[in-house]
Amino acid sequence: MTGAWALVPVKPFARAKTRLDGLLTRAECAQLAAQMLLDVLRALGATPLISGISLLGNEPQLAALSAGSGAQLLPEPPGDDYRKALGDAAARLAAQGVRHLLVLPADLPTLSAADVTRLLESHTDGISLCPAARDGGTNALLLSPPTAIPFLYGPDSAKRHLEAARARGIPARHTELAGFARDIDTPDDVHWLLEQRIACATLAWLKSSGIRDRLRRQQKATDS
Repeated sequence: MTGAWALVPVKPFARAKTRLDGLLTRAECAQLAAQMLLDVLRALGATPLISGISLLGNEPQLAALSAGSGAQLLPEPPGDDYRKALGDAAARLAAQGVRHLLVLPADLPTLSAADVTRLLESHTDGISLCPAARDGGTNALLLSPPTAIPFLYGPDSAKRHLEAARARGIPARHTELAGFARDIDTPDDVHWLLEQRIACATLAWLKSSGIRDRLRRQQKATDS
């Protein structure tokens, strides 16, 4: 396939990762969200088949992050429905000439350029997706054209996206790739991430901030 455009929706960092409250402070959750977005942007930026990136959201730091990564910033209308905001962004990018659109979340710190490349190279037409391991959500949705199906995000959305494509007679492909499988939302996800042996900004920050050591001490005290 020719180059694809990536669309990454981003929640305001101050309201991110509320399921980690009690494990991390609000400030730490915000910083975690920022570091994970950096990892996603680096993976996309290192993928030759990605021709451009758009960040969708109103987080104040996105202007600087988009400038630093060469991404396009698409402000999200205040109070807009998440699915509608994605649909409007996809339609806007299609109007700009984008033929292949990859939608992915901002919380995939283990994502690599190799994962993105494998997904893009296996895609021909219609939709291709990668499910979330935990709840069957959709952690990658590749659409040709960008408005091929409506966005149906939420638990088990991978199944709903596949059904929507098949109902329209659109080719649909289900692919499992490690870098797309685990988004970081729960305490178990954080503990899992701490056991990974990879180089990424998120892990480096968890270590340098002292959070890794703190969580390990807490886990040891709980187990004893």
